[in-house]
Amino acid sequence: MNSALKQRLVGAIVLVALAVIFVPSFLREKQVEPVNTETLIPDPPERETMTFESPTPPDDVEPAPAPETMFMPDDAREQPVADSLEQARAQEASESASGADTDETTSGGTRDNAGDDEGESDSGLPEAASEEGAWVVQVASLSSADSARKLRDRLQDEGHRAYVREASTSSGQVSRVYIGPKIERAQAEAIKAAVDESLKVESLILRFEP
Repeated sequence: MNSALKQRLVGAIVLVALAVIFVPSFLREKQVEPVNTETLIPDPPERETMTFESPTPPDDVEPAPAPETMFMPDDAREQPVADSLEQARAQEASESASGADTDETTSGGTRDNAGDDEGESDSGLPEAASEEGAWVVQVASLSSADSARKLRDRLQDEGHRAYVREASTSSGQVSRVYIGPKIERAQAEAIKAAVDESLKVESLILRFEP
């Protein structure tokens, strides 16, 4: 056998060996593996269904009041109505000046009803009764709802629990700004003193009846 034939045989053997090694690998890469479409999620458990009837309110329970009428004191007293906080300050300053002039004129006289006021608090209630219940501070009565909301926001920014309620008075529809309620009257008095000093107004302490 000559050398040329041997070289051809060796080349053929090498090609066959390479085909045996690489062709199966190439075919495996091209083969598409089947996808298992069977779910592994178990069936949902059996459960009983219940039907609930719509609730009906008891006959002997009064409906809740409208939100805009809540947290209003029942014994609200009249307060000078102003259009804004600035106007309320001006009115208070004018009344204070007028009151000072009156006190100077009548400083030598005596009060005819001094005996009637003995034993009563600023709210007009007997001292013992005045400590019972809860209290709110009525800061101002404003004819402008927008001014009332601005005053409420200012008081809230200062840390007070302030809110606004609409009321019909002899002066027309007003927006009253309140702080509270407070359980103890002493707390309301402390708030009144701080607010009067800060805003230069004369606020009221009123009994709170939820």
